[in-house]
Amino acid sequence: MKAALVLLADRDVQNFARRAVVELSIKDQVGFFASLLPAHVSLKQPFTFESLEQLDRYTAGLAARIAPFEIRLDRFYTAEWTGHGILGLNVVETAQLRELHDLLNRELAALVRDPSAAHDGGAYHFHLTIEMGKVAGENPFRAYYERLADPSVNLSFTARELGVFFYATEEYSAGSFTTYQILPLTGTLSGPYQA
Repeated sequence: MKAALVLLADRDVQNFARRAVVELSIKDQVGFFASLLPAHVSLKQPFTFESLEQLDRYTAGLAARIAPFEIRLDRFYTAEWTGHGILGLNVVETAQLRELHDLLNRELAALVRDPSAAHDGGAYHFHLTIEMGKVAGENPFRAYYERLADPSVNLSFTARELGVFFYATEEYSAGSFTTYQILPLTGTLSGPYQA
């Protein structure tokens, strides 16, 4: 079993991202994959866990510590990773986001056998994935990006909810993941976070 911990975007950012997904589907015949999950900013990529009850207690406690806070998105980006094309929005990194990512890595080390996940650590790039998919031949995600007159955006939202995504299998495919929980951020801490 795997889980990922994310901050859910608000309705305006969700609608902006889904407009791009629909445009990709219409213009480039891209299927729906990452967009099956709500628009979000990942704090911790999928990691293996052993006990659902233990994860539930941890995420409830985490959401109860964190106060809602502002997240800014400044531009589209495109990338390729393990044979997948990606279209997303760049998140402007803040000390608060970095501290949350680091906190999760510290605390999960005491909760699960192996909390490691792709891209952990100081080089972790905060982002909001609009869509991704396997690429064979021309990359439709790059084509979308190159059609943009200006890749910059001026979007922001107040993160008010922690999302927990559940992955049933090691191989990610449509139908192998879902939104498991949505928890309100009800805390008073806005950083620095303590383990």
